[in-house]
Formats: sequence, structure tokens, C-alpha cells
Amino acid sequence: MSAAATSLPSRSRPPWLEAFAGQGLALLSAFAIAVAVGSLIIILYGENPVTVYGAMLSFGFRDATSVGNILSIATPLIFAALAVSVCFKGGLFNIGVEGQFLVGMVTASWAALTFDFLPGLTHMIVVLVFACIGGMVYAAVPGILKVTTGAHEVVTTIMMNQIAISIVKFALDGPLRFTEAPPGQNVDLRTDIFESSALVPDLGHLFGVESSAHLSWLFPIAIVASVFVWFLVKRMRLGYEARAVGSSVGSARAGGISIGAVQIKLFLISGALAGLVGMQQVLGERGALVQNYEAQLGFTGIAVAFLGQNNPIGIVFAAMLWALLSRGETALQIETDVPREFVIILQGILIFCVVVVYQIAKRRLARRELQRAGAEVGLRDTAAPSDLAPEEA
Repeated sequence: MSAAATSLPSRSRPPWLEAFAGQGLALLSAFAIAVAVGSLIIILYGENPVTVYGAMLSFGFRDATSVGNILSIATPLIFAALAVSVCFKGGLFNIGVEGQFLVGMVTASWAALTFDFLPGLTHMIVVLVFACIGGMVYAAVPGILKVTTGAHEVVTTIMMNQIAISIVKFALDGPLRFTEAPPGQNVDLRTDIFESSALVPDLGHLFGVESSAHLSWLFPIAIVASVFVWFLVKRMRLGYEARAVGSSVGSARAGGISIGAVQIKLFLISGALAGLVGMQQVLGERGALVQNYEAQLGFTGIAVAFLGQNNPIGIVFAAMLWALLSRGETALQIETDVPREFVIILQGILIFCVVVVYQIAKRRLARRELQRAGAEVGLRDTAAPSDLAPEEA
């Protein structure tokens, strides 16, 4: 064998490790840039960045209950971001998670009141299943319109978000309106209080977290959902087909993939995950569907999905970071003169930095991989004639 052949470039580390290191460095760089820009804004407000960031961190991690609050806030965001990411893998932008989770709250509330005769765990499981069904049915509509008429999912889902708000109002003022109210008291518009068997049990007491944090078993369920989505995308046929469709519809069709079937399946899975977004407040905090429910969780899920780079595992950490920043608003009001809107600014800067820096890192890694592959092919081509010469002689 010739010297040229033996000088083929050897990979000192596997591709996955190189990609992990590159993306990890990109993430740290994005955080550093975001913190630096945020520090400049804090200085313009006349505050010390170390004091402000320290107050936010200490408020978030001062005790077990504070950590429980962060995990509780992150729970619905994980479901919402997963719902967005599933469709995004197939080149679809499901901006209707907001409406799908509202409908899921309505169907779950109906199940909680209708099947109150079921025992303990069975009742809760049925309620969660109906939440998923509500989200799936509502997500199926834009999916079918996309496949059959070509209607863009962004337009249809935005319109359906507004319809979902009206569905909740109709349910609370009609079939689900409360029938039992404390005598002599005014009651906000809501459903009747659910039986305890419909509620998701508290998890925080096992770790010394006070019940006020509302840390329930929905958080482990969200982690399981993240693992499921990762397995779906990386190991299942539907995940491969979704990535193929998302990369190139024409190539996927030429490869025999049914584009419409894949898109509808992704919408159904996304809707099922979206249906669980509202369960933290319905089954974990309030025990009823109330008029002043927490909205905008679906839209926040889009931001969290981008922050986590649509990676199911990254989404979990992105949701917890988002929850930490959200909880930091209270620290700003108590311990500093920086307005709470600073958190919103910081969240936006962080998303922007992560998206831009990650894209730069991915392109650099792809370019290096192509250069390495080209160098290996070139060296093999130049080595071949010298290898054959002794044999021919």
C-alpha cells in the first residue's frame, strides 16, 4: 500500500460527538451574547447586571417550592412546544396549538363532569384521553384542509384559534355552566368543581414542595411525552417520512411517501399533545374550567420550540429556562427597579441569539463534513494507481 493511501485523514472523534460539541459551543455563545445585551439594557436602567441576574436566580432556586414552581410553569410549555415541533419536522407550522388546547380543556372538563362515577385513577385517565381527543379533532380540521384544498395551515389555524375562544365561552355559559354554587356568594363563570378523582395527584409533597407550587404528575408525563416524540422522530417510520417531507416534498413523493397521510398524522399527534397543555391549570391548579383561564400558552410554546431548536430533549430544558425567566419577573418587582418587561426583552433576545448562532454552527459543521468527505475521496483516487502498479508489474 502506498504512502498516499496510508495518509487518508482519520477522524479523531465520531461525527455525533463533533456535532454535539459544536452545537454546545453555539448554545453557550448564544447565552453569552444574550446575557451581554441584557446587561447593557440593565446598565441603561441604572442597575447592576450582577445584582439583577442574581436576584432572578436566587428567587428561582431559593428553596424546593421555588424549584417546584419553575417545573410547574414549564409543564404546559413542554406540551405546547412538543406540539409545535412535531408538525415542524414535516414542514408544517401549527400555529393553532392555542386553539387546540382550549378545545382540549372543554372536552376534558366535559369528561370530568360526565364520568364522575368512575373510580380514582380511571377517572383521571379518561379525562386526559378526552383532552387529547379534543385537541386531535380540532387539529384534524386544518390538516384535512391542507391536504384536500391546499389551504395554508397558518391561515386556517389562526382563524380556528378565534373560534376556540368562542367555544370556551359557549361551553361556560351553556352546557358546562356551574349548577352548584355556595349560597349567598357570587361565583365567577366556571364549571362545577371536579371530583378529586379527576384531578392529577400532587407530586411536590414527595420532595418537600408546598402545595402552592401545584407541581403535579403532569410534569413526569411531559417528560415521557418528550421521550416519545424523540423516539417518534428518530426511530419510527413516521419520523423518517416526516423529516423527508419536511426536507423536500418532491423527493419524498418520488420516494413513494404519501404526503397527505404524513401531514394528517402529524397534525393528529400535534393536536393530542396540544390537548394536554391546559391540564396543568384545569386538573392541577383550579379543579375546574374557569372564565379567567391562562391564555397564550400555545403561542409561548412556539417560542420555546424555537429556543429548544425543535429537539424534544432541548425543549424540556428550554421550557424550564423560560419558566425561570418568567418567575424572575417577580424578583425584578421586589428587589430591583428594572421593569418586568425586561424579562420579555431578554426572552426575545435569547431566542434570536439561539436561532442565529445555531444556524451558523450547523452550516459550519455541514461545510466541514463536506470538506472532509471530499478530501477522503480525493486521496483514495490518487492512491489507487500506485496500489495497482506492483500487481500489474
